[in-house]
Amino acid sequence: MDRMQRLSRSLRRFASFVFFLLVVCLVFSPGLLLAEDIVLKIANDVLRQFFEVEGFRFSSAHGGWLLKAFVFIPLITSGGTAILSLGALIRLLHQFEAGAAFSMESVRLVRFLGWIQVVMAPAMLLVLWGMAGLVKVLTAKVVHPWANQTGSVIDSLFFGGVVLLVAHVMEEGCRLKSEQELVI
Repeated sequence: MDRMQRLSRSLRRFASFVFFLLVVCLVFSPGLLLAEDIVLKIANDVLRQFFEVEGFRFSSAHGGWLLKAFVFIPLITSGGTAILSLGALIRLLHQFEAGAAFSMESVRLVRFLGWIQVVMAPAMLLVLWGMAGLVKVLTAKVVHPWANQTGSVIDSLFFGGVVLLVAHVMEEGCRLKSEQELVI
C-alpha cells in the first residue's frame, strides 16, 4: 500500500467519524427544539452575528413555531448539505484507497460534490431571505444581510465551478486511461 492509499484510508476513517457525528446530531436535532433555552441562545447568536441586530434579544415571550423555524431551517439545510458532501467524499476516498482514482464512479462523485456546492449557493440565499422575513415578523425590524452573505455565495459558486472543472479533467483522464488499456 503506497502513501496515497494510506492517506486516503486515514482521511476516510476521519470523515466517517465526522459523518457519524453529523448523522447523530441531525437525528437528535428535532429534540433541540424542545429545549427553549437552547433555542433562545442560538436564535440570539444568529440574530447578532448574521443579521447584526443590536439592542434586541429574543426572550421567552418570543417562543413559538416561528422562533423554532428560525433555528431549525438553517440547521437542517447546512446539516443535510454536510451529510451529502461527506457521504460522497467518503465514497471518493474509498475509490482512491482501492487504487481506482480514474474511474467513472470517481468522476461521478466529484461531479456530485461540485453540484452540491453550486446548488447550495442559491438555496442558502433563499434560506437567508426566509430568515430575514422571520426576523421582520419576530422583531418588527427590517434587516438587510445580503451585503455580508453575497461573498460566501460567490465563493461557493466559484468552489463548485472548480470542482466541476476537476471532474471534467478526471473524466478526460479516465478516457485516456481506457484508451491506453485498449492499445496495450
